[in-house]
Amino acid sequence: MSSRSERPVSRRSSRSVFYGMALGAGVFRTVSVGFDVVAVNTVEVLDSVAFGFLSQWISFLVTLVLVAFLSIRRNVNGKRRPLGYSLDPDFGRLGLLPRRPLMYVILSGLFAGISTTAYYILVGSADASAVLPFGQLVIIYLLVGDLAAEKDTPTMVELQCVLSILFGVLLVGVRPGGFDLPTLLIVLGPLNVSSALFTYYQRLAKRYEISPGLRPDTLNMRVWSLLFMNLVFSAYALLVMPSDVWDAMEASLCPMLGLAIGSSVTIFLSLVLYVRALARGSMAIVNSLSSVSVVLGIPITLVGNLLMPGAFGQISGDAFIWILRAIGVVLVTIGVIALESSEVRAVVLIRVRPLTGDLLPDLFAIKGVETAASLAGEYDYILTIRSRSLGKTRKMILKRVQQVEGVKSIETLVVLRDYR
Repeated sequence: MSSRSERPVSRRSSRSVFYGMALGAGVFRTVSVGFDVVAVNTVEVLDSVAFGFLSQWISFLVTLVLVAFLSIRRNVNGKRRPLGYSLDPDFGRLGLLPRRPLMYVILSGLFAGISTTAYYILVGSADASAVLPFGQLVIIYLLVGDLAAEKDTPTMVELQCVLSILFGVLLVGVRPGGFDLPTLLIVLGPLNVSSALFTYYQRLAKRYEISPGLRPDTLNMRVWSLLFMNLVFSAYALLVMPSDVWDAMEASLCPMLGLAIGSSVTIFLSLVLYVRALARGSMAIVNSLSSVSVVLGIPITLVGNLLMPGAFGQISGDAFIWILRAIGVVLVTIGVIALESSEVRAVVLIRVRPLTGDLLPDLFAIKGVETAASLAGEYDYILTIRSRSLGKTRKMILKRVQQVEGVKSIETLVVLRDYR
């Protein structure tokens, strides 16, 4: 990991950086799923689980080599920095994470193994435009996670936006036969529950402060979470794969190698951007923005099948299905835009009465407060808060701040734009 003094000061607003990372994660994820779907449909020797087993271990080797390469240092403006510095300023070199974040990463990898197993079961029976929406149902689970992790409660606007995204996702993923019961159970159960827990523990790891201003890097997080994810998925794959599958894997290695490497690199970039976005925003919002993959899945599937017929799965010719998918795209877009535009961030400056004790624990315990710090000077404390509306900021956060015993006066400044 790089030192705190080497970290850059961005010239772009934190909001635009956050949008870029969350949306970029969705774009790269779309491309990665496209590689997987093409491989499953063109390398016919393997079923989806056997393909997943081979693909995931190729992905681990590619990731390991990639992070090792990104550990190479070069001179930038007179300073020695690794190539991976531009991907994550916290990155120094390939290595173990500190004990606490490593524990979080291991847990996230174990849950990712469960969701990956469900993913490869589904990817063998659907096209890219149907597979991509399935994973976005995780948003509803992440809202529950945000209640605990962000000390916040969902507002009516937030619930309406998330419902819009969820209904849009379901419509985009609709097929002529609809959802069969086994698929629905996999989607609602292991795929999305495990994805939610993966996101939660990845966020805990990335937000852990090793020292003031320095956090675990996403590149090493990817290496170690992928290793434990592969161990879980491999345990399942070895149970269900036939004994003669090893010969088929050997025969399939060369035809699928290019696709597997393409999938590995793009999912690596997707997860690096995704986890960095998690460090800046709530889990539900990050996943809402990355759900751009739902929208992109349709043109990639259509254009891909024109260039490579059958490589992206069977495409329905039913006009009604495509009308429903178009409506779903609109609902997803509206939900994402509305959810983002409703957020309000503010800074609260607090004065306290003479002889008042330490109020930091009480102030930080208020729902909606992101950070709390004591000051020397005209003001005694400073809070950064986030909510879904100015009304909630005033009624549910500032009112509770004023009710803390010892608080004399407060001054609230609404953040219009900031840089990090």
